Amino acid sequence: MINLVSSQDHQKALWQLEKNEFIASNALVEESLFTVGNGYVGIRGCFEEGYGQTIPLSVRGAYINGLYDRMPIVYGESAYGFPTLQDKQPKIIDTQTCEIYLDEERVLFDPVKTQHYKRVLDFRKGESVRSYDYLTRSGKKAHLVFKRLASLNHKNTFIYRIEVTYDGGIALKSRVDTHVVNEGNPSDPRVSSVSEKLWQTKELSSDKQRIFALLETQNTGLYQATIVDYKVLLPSGRRLDKAEPISHRIIDESIETCFQGKETFILEKHCYFTDSLREQNPIEKVNRLADDSLYLTYEDYSKEQVKSLETYWNQSDILIDGEEGIQETLRFMRYQILQSTGTDAYANISAKGLSGEGYGGHYFWDTEIYVLPLVQMTQPKMAEPLLAYRHRILPFARARAIELGFDKGAVYPWRTISGIECSAYFPAGTAQFHINADIAYAFISAYLYNQDINFLIDMGAEVILETARIWLQMGHYDKGLFKINTVTGPDEYTAIVNNNYYTNAMAKYHLEWAFKVYDILYQNEEINQKKRIKSLLKKLDFGYEEAVAMLKASREMYLPHDETLGIDIQDDTFLSKPKWPFEKVEASKYPLLLYFHPLTIYRHQVLKQADTVLAHFLLEDYSDEATMRKSFDYYEAITTHDSSLSTCIYGIMASRGGDHAKAYQYFKASLYLDLEDTHHNTKDGLHMANIAGTCLSIINGFAGYRIKESGISFRPSLPNQWKSYRFKIHYQDRWIDVWIADRITFTLLEGKAIDLKVWDETYKLTNQLIIDWTQERSQHEQDNQRYYF
Repeated sequence: MINLVSSQDHQKALWQLEKNEFIASNALVEESLFTVGNGYVGIRGCFEEGYGQTIPLSVRGAYINGLYDRMPIVYGESAYGFPTLQDKQPKIIDTQTCEIYLDEERVLFDPVKTQHYKRVLDFRKGESVRSYDYLTRSGKKAHLVFKRLASLNHKNTFIYRIEVTYDGGIALKSRVDTHVVNEGNPSDPRVSSVSEKLWQTKELSSDKQRIFALLETQNTGLYQATIVDYKVLLPSGRRLDKAEPISHRIIDESIETCFQGKETFILEKHCYFTDSLREQNPIEKVNRLADDSLYLTYEDYSKEQVKSLETYWNQSDILIDGEEGIQETLRFMRYQILQSTGTDAYANISAKGLSGEGYGGHYFWDTEIYVLPLVQMTQPKMAEPLLAYRHRILPFARARAIELGFDKGAVYPWRTISGIECSAYFPAGTAQFHINADIAYAFISAYLYNQDINFLIDMGAEVILETARIWLQMGHYDKGLFKINTVTGPDEYTAIVNNNYYTNAMAKYHLEWAFKVYDILYQNEEINQKKRIKSLLKKLDFGYEEAVAMLKASREMYLPHDETLGIDIQDDTFLSKPKWPFEKVEASKYPLLLYFHPLTIYRHQVLKQADTVLAHFLLEDYSDEATMRKSFDYYEAITTHDSSLSTCIYGIMASRGGDHAKAYQYFKASLYLDLEDTHHNTKDGLHMANIAGTCLSIINGFAGYRIKESGISFRPSLPNQWKSYRFKIHYQDRWIDVWIADRITFTLLEGKAIDLKVWDETYKLTNQLIIDWTQERSQHEQDNQRYYF
């Protein structure tokens, strides 16, 4: 178990992930937890000096968001339309290694030889710091400090700082290694099945204190350029005009650079990364970055980092007054979202962020249903690149639609980096057509948050309309109802079914909004916008008749329901199957996907994750209170939560149903999923959707926040373990502070007055609104039929 350890300075501890003991069996997990990144580059928390023999192998991973190579997909039996190539996020050049010698004795980290070990990921400073005292064979003691920082202001820049204090000879051998191989595990479908070298070295050279490397992907011909500038500093932090003699030597596909010193020696490695995906001339760009930063030190970057994070936390922090350990864990989660979220239209946020190689670095629907909702609330500028990425790869989605047999429209890939479909198992991949509606949902939410017609014209309308076209071609009318066959919903333990509730509900919403978007555009009278709208609709060949057909399909959409059980049915045949024999399956046989053939799982009523329950969260107006409660109870009993995307959704809907004790249990399960490695694969990277979903468990769950066309609303609850919680919402040029305690306080920090709904009452927020809810809450909780399930 990995704990967040408090220190004497309690307030400081609330801003850190701290570890004061090294446990060898947790080494790979901690490499993921202590990842340092900035949305462009991420580097796992490996040890620069290396591990001793008693410690497991390291996954020395460094990644650039959006960069990819392509590998062939090999099928035993293939068919038309199966993807033949798969994107893979390659490890980039390894800049981490720096061997340390004390009087010629090499330092390899070993808990037996160390004292006062401490490791911190600091969320306010935006850096990781690791330190310990090392005991040499001769009985002398050295103090070592390792710092890392990925600049939030200079996305291409990553800095290491190594400080050695020792009464004797000090030698450092820093290595820049181009021989990097992606990890593989043939027994786990959540990671690549084989280890692969995805780069070839085009150039590796040294010049005085500078190392230059140029790599090219094996198959896509993308270049990645790196410069490492070394700076030797005095203890004060001032750069030496004349550094100690430096020597370079090439060893295989790496360059080793040697330094010597005594007493106190400080080495900084300033690494600059560029790539040809974004830059026409990445070599020129990386040299310019290095030259422009020649006289900057770690401390210079650190000061900038602190200022940037002050702004981020002022907007994004979730304040908890309650159970110990919750506050710093939530800040860890929000910080990891910041570190892994793409910053331009070439990148998104992968299932594992920039912390590991799980799922090959692919982007899924996780972004639109879990991460973007959180980002849109408080960081609208961070949300823009994520949406721009989906718009940029729209041509690939159009091509995929043709490949799948559609006449027009767009089908987004289930998993991708570059835009091509990378899922080799279509029942749980391509068949999840709901990703079209998931992406549209995110674009619709962006419009609800900002009411920006230019956003619709520039990219929103094109994505929403093109993806909506697929539903009309997939679906058909049967006895007056619009039905959609042969799909897979979010629950990947039930595949290729007719009328999956989640898919149909999301398609209903999608088609309704496609008509609304067309109407918004058509009714617009602003002259300059009118010309752009006319050009857009002509380009899409989209008109009134098609928009009306979408509205009709939405209104006639079939949503499966069982009157006897009083639940919304996951799909047409779901209830005809036997329930999974939970009592006969050992606890060690989970997740089921690792121990049972898919067909065995598909024959049963068993869920990997929230499906219909997720639809009830996103689209609560499509069902009634009693149905949502009964559906929750029914599906909860047969859900394994084998997916990390599940517990947070069940927690949110438990809050919605008034079962606050259960909601808190689910919240805690989500909160510690990575920190305690409860899914046993955090070594492959952090679970970014769960991280975002845990934060949503507070805002959408405990606070009951919803955003709809009618406005924003809240159904607050307060966990028994807490005295209060507090967060901010950015909505239509307003900043609103929400504080839930013994009374509810809404404060309009910025922007015009606004109406908001709390439970079923509408209030006008002009400055500050205080609701004394003690008596009202008791009444609401007793009135289950009206307010809760």
